[in-house]
Parts: sequence; structure tokens; C-alpha cells
Amino acid sequence: MWESVLAAMSGGSGDEESLVLHAGALMSSAARATQAGLTLAHSAQSQEESLLAKALTEVRALCAARGLLSLRLAPAQTLDFLAGVPAPLVTGERRLTVLQETLARRFWPDVPLLLPLAGLATSAAPRLLRANDLQQELDACAAWCRNQLQQDAGARLLVLTACTDPPLAILASLLWRALAPGATGDERLRGAWLAVEGGDPLLHQTLIADALTALELADSTADTQTADLLTLLRSPYFGFGSTAAAAGLATWLGEPGLASFNRAALREALQVAAQRQPAAQNLGHWLDNLRESLVTPARLGATEWALRFSAALDDGGFAPAARLDSRDLQRRQRWHELLDEFAALDAVLPPLALGEALRRLRRLAAQARHQAATGDAAITLSDALADPVASYDGIWVLGLTESRWPPSPRPDAWVALADQRRAHWPESGVAQRREQALWALQCWQGRSAALVLSYPAREADLAHRPTALPAATGWQESVLRTAAGAPFGASERAVDQQLRPLAAADLTSPLPGGAARLGTQQECPFRAQAQWRLGATPPAMLRDGVPPSVRGRLLHGLLQHLWLELRDHAALLALDGPAGDALLGRSWTAAVRATRGASWLPQTVLARERSRALELSARVLELERQRAPFTVLERECKVHWHGAGTTLDLRIDRVDQQGADVLLLDYKSGAAGRMGLQEDMLQPLQLALYASALAQTGRPVTAAVLLNLDPAAPEYAGVAVDTGLLPARLHAVADWPAAQQQWQLQLLQLMTQHLSGDATLTRERKVCARCHLPALCRRAGPEAIEADDE
Repeated sequence: MWESVLAAMSGGSGDEESLVLHAGALMSSAARATQAGLTLAHSAQSQEESLLAKALTEVRALCAARGLLSLRLAPAQTLDFLAGVPAPLVTGERRLTVLQETLARRFWPDVPLLLPLAGLATSAAPRLLRANDLQQELDACAAWCRNQLQQDAGARLLVLTACTDPPLAILASLLWRALAPGATGDERLRGAWLAVEGGDPLLHQTLIADALTALELADSTADTQTADLLTLLRSPYFGFGSTAAAAGLATWLGEPGLASFNRAALREALQVAAQRQPAAQNLGHWLDNLRESLVTPARLGATEWALRFSAALDDGGFAPAARLDSRDLQRRQRWHELLDEFAALDAVLPPLALGEALRRLRRLAAQARHQAATGDAAITLSDALADPVASYDGIWVLGLTESRWPPSPRPDAWVALADQRRAHWPESGVAQRREQALWALQCWQGRSAALVLSYPAREADLAHRPTALPAATGWQESVLRTAAGAPFGASERAVDQQLRPLAAADLTSPLPGGAARLGTQQECPFRAQAQWRLGATPPAMLRDGVPPSVRGRLLHGLLQHLWLELRDHAALLALDGPAGDALLGRSWTAAVRATRGASWLPQTVLARERSRALELSARVLELERQRAPFTVLERECKVHWHGAGTTLDLRIDRVDQQGADVLLLDYKSGAAGRMGLQEDMLQPLQLALYASALAQTGRPVTAAVLLNLDPAAPEYAGVAVDTGLLPARLHAVADWPAAQQQWQLQLLQLMTQHLSGDATLTRERKVCARCHLPALCRRAGPEAIEADDE
């Protein structure tokens, strides 16, 4: 209703969208002004103040015309029905609002509505602690909580925080890690010991977010985003197949790297996938039904949309009760309540199109909050720095720095500042903030006999001073004492970087990954163990346009089909212009047909990529013409490398015979990197691995070369016995057999290290900068790299 009023007030001036964005803030300000008994029309001077006064008048008139009553916006004279209601009792507030005082005088003159704070507990001076940083502050808080609970297993503790960064949910995870380092993943244990007050926006709850994502796939006005499909397939709340089948389809769809699918491309992709992926047919069938039930030119009421949304999700097997725990069952119930709230918009909104309905529903989910009910947790974490209302055995308040507490003034932009201060709004000025902070401190002291206040002296490069409240003087350094017999099943933090070695039984078949597996081990053993042993694979890199993976496979396929027909240097020299163009065209068509994801690109994008690839291929062929006569012996050569008791499957792009020499060529569509094989360094590793694998099969080579597919200037780079084999500056290796033996030894060392479970961390900035596992790495991210450099 507020949005419709604001849209009408814009008068088609182009400010409608920006005005509507302020609806939530205007609603809140109007409600507070009503509670404070302010007459906004009398005090409004600025444009913002006048806007609120006018909008509030219009909303009240609209409510009256429809026979509605908004309690948040109702002045005292409209609340006569409260005469028959028992007197309410107010606690957790410093004073009654003007509206509450007016109602008390009219209806409950002999009843004190505001409950006093005094007498709830024995007031005690707080203990003041200074920590070096947030982590030490949390560790000290956790040690205090454990000590309190060891002394009294039935104690109930409250931890408050003035920190806004990190958010409360992340701070809760950090606190739980400090409380129970050996049981951080045990959600049931965490629910018994730690509760977070206030909950999260519904949009942040995975069950609700996945439901909205699924419904938005029906919107036919835009291409389907691959990220949304992957989210749906990896969601635990939908049943398109077994968990493994849905995850397999998600990996298959994400591998090409396409950021989006148009409808025809997605249908084709799912038809192809259905031959191997059992979940593809189920997903395709559900998407068709989803569009059939939701895509309509008609505008429907919110209630009708809510019914259709619920039916569409049920058709996809959304959140079956048998597979949900208690928390998820509560979230599912909250989702149905959200649909009921959405349906109630029929009272104030006209019929909606599908896109408008989905946007309204998502906005409601962002505004509403939900906290799953839990048992009586021993520790409660909250960011509400006010009267806790209930009494606790101990209260700890985190983050009380001078810059955070008292908070800085933030006057309401929609209400006159003088009115805000007369109404004692805490955020209206410095004196009001200070008064609020002193009252909160009095409440904390009154609600618990054991009160601890703390702050971190530093956060990254920022130095902090403690809060300047008069009662907070005499801060002491935090000293941690580890209590024996911690009640959370805590164990020592892992300090080793080692997994169990792979047993012989694990090595009966070739290890997956090929050259990439050893390459990852060479870059960072930790990432290799996480990725190849524990399954922490990189996420799909989704791109608009042509993803690098698709481009690389197209170029490889194009060159493979070229040499399938040409076969040798003589045929290349005999190729004239028209025949060459026809050959390139046939090879391109064959490459597109063989490359998954290429045909799903928009036709304009694919046409541009064709032009780029054919121009690059023509330059590559011109480079190949400058070589001495040669014959292509093998393309896509499959070979095995054996070492350290295991096997790797490899695929070599090309093997050429040039006179008495045999050359292996590897196409490189990305950055080529440094060539260090001539210096007994495994750079690039795949060339050494391919050469060793061919030597093991009795087919030794005399040159290992990268063909760098740079669009501007393709070139060769590599090592050889004879540097004149190619029109390039190859690096000479005088003792080729000795070099190959050294490469094989280094490869064996790498593989032995990998099989042993070694997971030590790399110390190279370039490797860490492109790693997908910073949250799991003990180096703690890029800042650790910078510290090492310093």
C-alpha cells in the first residue's frame, strides 16, 4: 500500500522507482512518529519530512476507505476498543512512548505499565578485558563460558556483541569453533549449547532461497541462468533423482562454463544428458510443467499465484517431510506462512503478472526473519545491546570499542530532528546515544551478577580504544587459561598436514585426473589432496560469451580434424586457398559437433567464434608450412604413464615424424608459462610426463614442444636435441636420455609424495591467488601471502 501511494505521488516524473525503494524506511519512520505522538504535518520543513507527512496522510485515508486499520499507524483516538482489554505490561524499555502514556491515562489509570528494573539481581561492577584481536577475544569468551558451565552445568549465559562485521551468523560460527574445536561440524551438539537470537532473513535460509530460485526458472523473459540450475540440482530439498545423479547432472551442465541457456539450448542439453544422466529427464519434465502452470498472459491475484507456486514446488518433490530434520521442518512451515502473507496482498494489490508476483515474494522473503526453535541452550548470542529482559548467570559483551559503543548518531532522515530529540530517540544525537549506552550498562549489571566487557585492541591495521563510558575504566589484558575437561568434547586442533597414504588396494585402476593431478601436486600438495583425494573440486567457472574451456576444446578439435585429412606436410603445401577454406569449414563443423556446449551458444556468439578460430587456424597452418617435411603419426594419442605403483591415463595432442626425429606437440590455448625443462625443472610438467610415458612404451621422442595458440602470433616453445627442428627458438638439451631420466625421477618423487598423503602448503603467491580453497587453507587467504612477502 505504501508503494502504491508513493508511486502515485511521483506523478509520472520518473522518480517512481526511487521513491518506492524508500517504502520500508518511510513505514518504519511513520510508525515511530505515531508512537511518539508527533504531528508530522506541523513540523515538516525539508522535502523528506514533507514527503513522509503527505504519504502518511494518504495511507491512512486509503486504509479508512477500505475499512482497514493499521495498528502501527493508528493514533490514540482510533483505539477506543482497547478499553475492554486488560492493561499490558511493558519491560525492556527505558520509558513509555507518548502513545502508551496516553492510552494508560485513558484506559488503565491505576496500573503502572512499565516494569522496573531494580531488584532482579545484585548489581556488580563489570570485569573489563582487552584482547589483542577478535580471535583472542572470542577465545577468552569461550574459555569463560566453559569455566562457568563447569562450575554449574545448569547455568545460562548471554553473549552480546557490538560488532557489525563479521555478521552475527559468522560470529556465531567463530564462537562455536572456539567453544568446541573438536566438534565444529556437530549441529546437534551446537544446538544444545549455543543459540543465536534474532534469526536470519528468510532469503538467507537455504530452503526458502532454493524454493524461490526454482520458481524463478519459469520466467520466460530471460535466458535460464546456469547458476540457478546448478543450485536447484545441488539442493537437498528437491527430488530429481538420487543425490549422486543430481550432482552428476549439475557437474555435466556446469563443465562447459556457459553462464546461461536459452530455452532451445537447455532442452537440447537435457535431451543429450538424459542418455547418461538419469536426473536430466526428470528435470526437463519438471521445467516443462513449471512453465505450463506458471507462464500465462493473464494477471492473477496473489492468492492464485500462491496456490500455483505451492503446486509447482510439490511437483518437483520439494522438501518432503520424511527427509527433513526439526529445523528444516520449521523452515518449511515458515515458507508456507510466507506464501500466506503473500496471498494476503490481495487486500491491497491489483492482479499481478508472473514476474511481478515473483519479485513481490522475494521482497517479502528478504524482509521477514526466521529463527528455528531450539532447546534450552546454555549460551545465547545476540546483537541486541539493550535490556536482556531475562536474568542470566553471566553476561559477556564483545566489541565495546570507542568507535562502536556508544554508536554514532544516525538521525532519521524523514522526521524533523527537533521532534526526534523531544521524543528521546536514541539515534538522534550524541547525548542520546550516551544516555542509551549508560542505561544498557545498568541493565546488564542488573540482569546478572557476573558481567564481563571486552574489546579487541586491533582489527587488521585498525587500532581500537575502549569505550569511553565512565563505568568502563581499568581494562586488563586478556590471559587465556585452558580448562581441563571442557564440556563440549573439545580436542586438540589438527596441526599436521598429512592424510593417510593410499593403499595398494586403492591403486588397482588408473588414478583420475591425468597430468592435471600431478600438476596440482606440483603447485600445492594441500590443494592436490583436497581436490583429488577429498573431492573439493573447483566450482564451475561460468562465463558470458565463449567460456575458455569451450574455446580450448573447439581449437583442439579443429586442429585434430585438420590433420585427420592433411596427414603430412606435403598435403599442407599442396593446399590452395579455396580448398583450404573448405577444409577449415569442415573441420570447424566437426569440432562444434564434438564439443559439448558449443552448439548451445547463441548463434551470433558462435559465428564470431568461428571467424576467430578459422583466422587463428590459418596462421597456425602458415607456421606449420615453414617446417621441414613431416608426417603426423598420431593424433589424440592415448598413452599410460606408470610410476610409484600406480598409473595415469594421458592423451597427447600430436606426435610427428620429422626425418629421423619424433616430436610430441601439445596445443596450448591458454597462457604457456615458463619453459624450464632444459634446466631439469618440470615446467611445463605435461611435456615431461608425455615424453616419459612414450618412452615407457618404447616410442621415445627427441623433442617436446608446446604449440601456443596465441591469436596474434602462434608459436612453438619447447626443448629438443636439435634446436633447428622447428622455426622457433627451442631450448637445446645436450644429453636427452639423461634429461628424460631426471624428469622421470622428479615425476616419481611427485607421485610418491602425492600417494603418501602429503598435504603441505605452497608458498607461491600466483598459485594461492587462483586457488578455490582459501576458506579451508591454513594460510587463511591472500593476507597470509602478503605477510610472508613482507
